Amino acid sequence: MILVCAPLYTNGYATTDRDGTITSWAWGTASDDFLSLGSDKVTSTGTLFNAWLANVPQLFLSFAYLNINTICTSMAGAQEWNRLALSKKYLRVTKPVGQQRSTYFLQLPYRWSLPLIALGGILHWALSQTFFLVRIDFFNRAGFITSSSKSACGFSPLSFMIFIVVALLLLTAIGVIGFWNMPMKMPIAGSCSLAISAACHPLPDEIDPQLEMVQWGVVRPKTGEEHGHCSLSSKSVTEPVHGETYR
Repeated sequence: MILVCAPLYTNGYATTDRDGTITSWAWGTASDDFLSLGSDKVTSTGTLFNAWLANVPQLFLSFAYLNINTICTSMAGAQEWNRLALSKKYLRVTKPVGQQRSTYFLQLPYRWSLPLIALGGILHWALSQTFFLVRIDFFNRAGFITSSSKSACGFSPLSFMIFIVVALLLLTAIGVIGFWNMPMKMPIAGSCSLAISAACHPLPDEIDPQLEMVQWGVVRPKTGEEHGHCSLSSKSVTEPVHGETYR
């Protein structure tokens, strides 16, 4: 984003206040800078173009947030799936029955979703202070717009730097979490329905195990030439033996 905005940046209205403060590095709409890509025509068409230009980055940020949310959902889902092999838990379903757990209101645990929502809101707010519409009309005594009127897509370098810092903090945090080594106790399923289905075949003598607390593990050990069997089960299970073949 820095490489894209740098060639378009124009220090056109930079001024210095009485106290020596450079308003081009002021926060948000107090900045006098603008993008050279904007339209300087003081017309409705020019104003609409500058408004569109100021809001395009918001669209890209929304797509980026959705991608980040997808990555976090995958990591949180893998973590919860893996925990089914560590202890007995009630299943998490869309329409719970009995003691079953309901799905998360925001698709993610609150320890994931609340920080993401907060940082997403801060990023959108900082971006709105980075790119903004500038439209200033000056009228003469006759009521006509003078040549001093301005129409542009405003730009605040200070707000942009704050936006970059917050975005890097978010990406760094997600990268650190992604590199954490999570000991896998059961095969990774992700969102593959085939892999999930393979882990949901308890022994025939179990009745409605989905309504009880379940755990993944070996429900039938290897006997003779027959392979052992692993599944989610409400009964006692054992940990698979490394090197053995299960189905």
